[in-house]
Amino acid sequence: MRSVRIVLSWCHRDQRLKEALLRDLLPALGLFRDLEVQWWQDSHLTCGEEFGPAIVGRFGEADFGLLLLTSAYFTRPFIRQHELPRFAGPTADKGSLPVALGPLPSFGPHRDLGGIEQQLIFGQEQGSYAELSGVKRTIFANRLADSIRARVLDLNGFVTL
Repeated sequence: MRSVRIVLSWCHRDQRLKEALLRDLLPALGLFRDLEVQWWQDSHLTCGEEFGPAIVGRFGEADFGLLLLTSAYFTRPFIRQHELPRFAGPTADKGSLPVALGPLPSFGPHRDLGGIEQQLIFGQEQGSYAELSGVKRTIFANRLADSIRARVLDLNGFVTL
């Protein structure tokens, strides 16, 4: 069994959407026999921990960052300065799992999206999580879990014909 550490990167303005996605995603990630996911998000901070250094320290321990992207995500100074550079662009030193939590702005040279525009974003083509309702959100989370597994276990390589 492979063990992987994933840290959650998200904008606090998107808390309700984040919580809704995690209600389905975390159990789906726990069902894999060949993958053990260790999870961290800033709600795991404990009394007396310094917000910034504790979060940045967890990024150093993580294998991947699950980036819950919305337009608001790209406007937050802490995300722009400390989170995005670890997971996207020329300074990235951690794996990235970008997800369209909400509708995203169009990409192009007129926008600065911190390098994320160079990555395949889960849900961008089919529609973001926020644009779905009911059982379609559960299906989104299950497909996302499968996509995370494939990335972590490097199952996206060559296939035999």
